[in-house]
Amino acid sequence: MAYNKAREERKWKQWKEQEEKILRTLGMDEKSIQKLREFDWKDFKAERCYQDHWASFPENQDWESQVLDEQEINNIPLLLDSIDDEHLLHILRDTDRSTLQILLMRIMGFSVTETAEELGITEHAIHCRINKLKIKIIKFS
Repeated sequence: MAYNKAREERKWKQWKEQEEKILRTLGMDEKSIQKLREFDWKDFKAERCYQDHWASFPENQDWESQVLDEQEINNIPLLLDSIDDEHLLHILRDTDRSTLQILLMRIMGFSVTETAEELGITEHAIHCRINKLKIKIIKFS
């Protein structure tokens, strides 16, 4: 089922209004409620961004579920060596080095924000590059 941004935002607003009503009855001040709302909104937007950029991959998703060797992948050559699927390997070999660096950092567990800071690019650029890579994978699979 596709992710519906407007429906999810309505559900979030309803939940938030109920929560704020309870907080007010418990005596929480408006400034703290507003800070909590801003924090929750950022969290909601991050989840929405993730859902928005998540691509439905082709039916053959074996490469997603494959467990990588015990060896930790911490550089691009090791990343490429760990790929068994020839189509995926061909796509990744044709991909520019900065996109591979983004992919590697995300695999290693870095957040988008941390990756952006480390590489000196915007978070939007990271999302765009990952999206383009997903499109290439889907197109050639």
